[in-house]
Amino acid sequence: MIRWLQRFLGIERTPTPPAPKEPPSSTYKPIPPIESQGFAKPHFRFFPGCYEAEWHGHNVFSKSSETCDVCGKRDIWRYNGTIYWTLPEETIVCAQCIFEERLAALVPEDQQADNSEARLHAYSLHDTEVDEFDWRDPLAVEVRSRTPGFPIFNPFNWPTSGGVPLAFMGYGDEEKWKAVPEALAAMKEANGGEDIFPCPYLLLFKEVDGPLFKAVIDPD
Repeated sequence: MIRWLQRFLGIERTPTPPAPKEPPSSTYKPIPPIESQGFAKPHFRFFPGCYEAEWHGHNVFSKSSETCDVCGKRDIWRYNGTIYWTLPEETIVCAQCIFEERLAALVPEDQQADNSEARLHAYSLHDTEVDEFDWRDPLAVEVRSRTPGFPIFNPFNWPTSGGVPLAFMGYGDEEKWKAVPEALAAMKEANGGEDIFPCPYLLLFKEVDGPLFKAVIDPD
């Protein structure tokens, strides 16, 4: 009756449409894009052939679209060698982070020695020492923490010349040494003056900016 009277008197009100509902706000933040490293390939002066070298049937470095656990970037040269630290073996690290000595950022402080120089011993890429240098010397740190590792059977002392570490060039059974008299001479000297080529238990090193070769025996 009231609605009829309102229509008769012309005072009927048009119902107000309900306000549109606001879309529910997302509880998930947008995932930020992962920056590409562009397969950065730094040069390691104490292991110049590391990108072509193998590690127990696998390359020391391999191109990967995975994300480095240190810098968080993808499209990297992934390191496949051993890292001597307390973190899991499946930790992914890239060549650029090794070159820039950033791996220690992953090691929790409670797993480091309680002193201001702890990060120098937080990890190593080699089972080796450089006896000519104090362990805090930048050259010793560069060998231990900024030079990719290679397979060995036993710990060894990294050879030096003129106060500078030599560069690792490969093993004593590689055919290329046939044409390098200095390398053959170094192998012979390491074997007490007797010819030993080819021998897989020899590690060949060379001056970074010179012709000198040295060989280290690494027996199984």
